Amino acid sequence: MVLLSIIIGLGVTDLLSNISRQIKLRATVTFSWLQSSLVLFVFVALLQQWWESWGLQTVDHWNFGTMLLMLAGPVGLYVASHLLFPQRIEDSDLEGYYFDNAKAFWLLGASVVIVSTLFRPIGFGMALIDPDNAASVFLLLACLTLAFVRNRLFHKIVFPIVFLAMLLDLFVFNPNI
Repeated sequence: MVLLSIIIGLGVTDLLSNISRQIKLRATVTFSWLQSSLVLFVFVALLQQWWESWGLQTVDHWNFGTMLLMLAGPVGLYVASHLLFPQRIEDSDLEGYYFDNAKAFWLLGASVVIVSTLFRPIGFGMALIDPDNAASVFLLLACLTLAFVRNRLFHKIVFPIVFLAMLLDLFVFNPNI
């Protein structure tokens, strides 16, 4: 759990550091609500990974493969948090940056969804077909669609729906560990 918390903490730190840089350099950065919403989405996803993993501290028997599967989701989200901002944020168009990197970002998101969904069935023998995984199927399809559809209006319509679905899953359907 400590290693998982460190990786998630690094992702959160990366997001907060880049948000701070964006605020400091706001006069030279072209703001994008889409990119900013995606930053918030990844922030919530990092917290969700930690939240859902908290209950695993009582599991007595682990193996190395299970631990690697558990860490794959947070590692993917850390990489995603790093991809959200350009290396040099000065004079950046954040919406243009989002669309230039959307395919890589959303394919990474799809892989995080797959690994996070398969972690408990593979690692602990839990059922894959479970009502709790319904949101994962929706999120996987959304990530793949956002990765391959290049239309800007499509992203501006679909991504907020995906974000809302994630929040509903987290706060309405699965608020407790």
